[in-house]
Amino acid sequence: MAVQVIKATKQTQGLAPSVLRNSTKMKVAAYCRVSTDSDEQETSYEAQCRHYTDFISANPEWEMAGIYADEGISGTSTRKREQFNKMIADCEAGLIDMVITKSISRWARNTIDSLQNIRKLKDLGIPVLFEKENINTMDAKGEVLITIMSSIAQQESESISKNVRIGIQYGFQQGKGRLNTTQFLGLEKGEDGRMLVIIPEEAALVRRIYREYLEGYSPGMIAGRLTADEILTPAGKKTWYQSTVVSILENEKYCGDLLMQKYFVVDFLTHKIIKNTGQLPQYYVEDAHEPIIPKPVFFQVQGEMQRRSLLRSDPTKLRFGSTMALSGRLVCGRCGRVLKRYTNPNPQLIDWRCRKRSYNKRSITREVEPLCPCRNVPEREAKMAIITAFNQLPAQRDELIRMQGAVWNGTIGRIDAELNKLEEQQERITDRLDSLPEEEADQAAFLKEELNRMGIEHTSLLLDRADAANKEVQIRLLLELVDAMKEQREDEAEEYDSPACYDYDEFFRRTRYVLDEGIIGEDGKVMSFSNDMVIRYLDNVVIQDDAYEVNFKCGLTVRVAIHE
Repeated sequence: MAVQVIKATKQTQGLAPSVLRNSTKMKVAAYCRVSTDSDEQETSYEAQCRHYTDFISANPEWEMAGIYADEGISGTSTRKREQFNKMIADCEAGLIDMVITKSISRWARNTIDSLQNIRKLKDLGIPVLFEKENINTMDAKGEVLITIMSSIAQQESESISKNVRIGIQYGFQQGKGRLNTTQFLGLEKGEDGRMLVIIPEEAALVRRIYREYLEGYSPGMIAGRLTADEILTPAGKKTWYQSTVVSILENEKYCGDLLMQKYFVVDFLTHKIIKNTGQLPQYYVEDAHEPIIPKPVFFQVQGEMQRRSLLRSDPTKLRFGSTMALSGRLVCGRCGRVLKRYTNPNPQLIDWRCRKRSYNKRSITREVEPLCPCRNVPEREAKMAIITAFNQLPAQRDELIRMQGAVWNGTIGRIDAELNKLEEQQERITDRLDSLPEEEADQAAFLKEELNRMGIEHTSLLLDRADAANKEVQIRLLLELVDAMKEQREDEAEEYDSPACYDYDEFFRRTRYVLDEGIIGEDGKVMSFSNDMVIRYLDNVVIQDDAYEVNFKCGLTVRVAIHE
């Protein structure tokens, strides 16, 4: 019986490309990795590179195919390991015959990633030699050992991750935060690497954002103004977005406090980060560093954000976000809805109409009464009424002074008395709680609940005080405007002090801008309509049948009669 041998024409799995090419030398590459960029790890990184350069060069049957090294990269995922992925690509391109690495943990700490890449190279006939474990992936028992060792490496990584998390949380409990200030506006890390210090130039911009928001501008409008002024974002970009402004307005670090563990890593393998909505405890540290924004101002902003959020769901209330000052501020005196602007090629014919003023479209003769009989309001007439209201302010000076005294001596004085009383109660309960023995757990739980209740009440009172203080500031600013009109000049803008955190009233006095030039004429009268004046000083304008009721933010109402 004759046997004929048919020679192989395709690559045999399990043989290195150099063997199939009858090459005299095997092209060998080394892979090195360290997980952090600390000085100690840097020494290990350099030692690995030097070791494999000498190790490969010393073997006469090997040829150096390169050293692939990732520095400061975690081994739990291959996604960000550029050198590792480049090495795999070079293996697929036939540039490498064998790979050497220190250990399985240096190759990967993720069992799936480890096995997938080993099998990929095995299919290409490229062995991986793990020096520490003395495993060659081409051996029959190699994959079994690698599976076991990779699982151990993954479990070790998980254990390290848990220990690091415990260490971080312990630091949080001690008031030691982990802060990223690379793209943070107004604050940077001090010499100790933890305490935040103020950057004066950037702090002035933070104050401007808070002031403009309380003056009535929406986050979108503030973003547009900052972009127009060619001010760079915290990330160094030219365009500001609403979300960036909102994040600044909501960040408690600007009032000197720290809320830690806002986000956490949900999976140590994928490094996925999610927002902490109650899954883990959070830690709030008061007065952790010098503030940029006074706490009353910060609380007022948070309350104002909630108020505006509620207004968005009510079609009859003020709207925020329009580039026009009158949008959302003209209110129907009959039904309470805001008026809508109707354009016309002729600017003289632009008017505002109640949103509830609609006719039955099927009635050609329009005999059906409109849902709201509010008249159409010519835009020019509304602007002239607002100018007239501003020019009537000097006659209201005594009323403004009376209102200021009522707010300061009445509302704010009452709230301050309630705050002092509540703080004394909190202090007494805290002292009792500290002195309770461990066996009185029920009593301790009751006292903690009482402290939580008082904390909520304390926050509510602070918001009320901030609201009252805001009203008092608005009265004061309106008085300054009245004085400027009487003296036929404007006060010079005060420079920012830095670093500094002002009291609530001083914050507005020192950070506000003066009015645009030319608004107040030589006779002390407001000469032209100003969007900024409306946004800063006016709450709304109610349209009555025979008059405009111009309502200022401070609570003052000026009635302007309509002349037919």
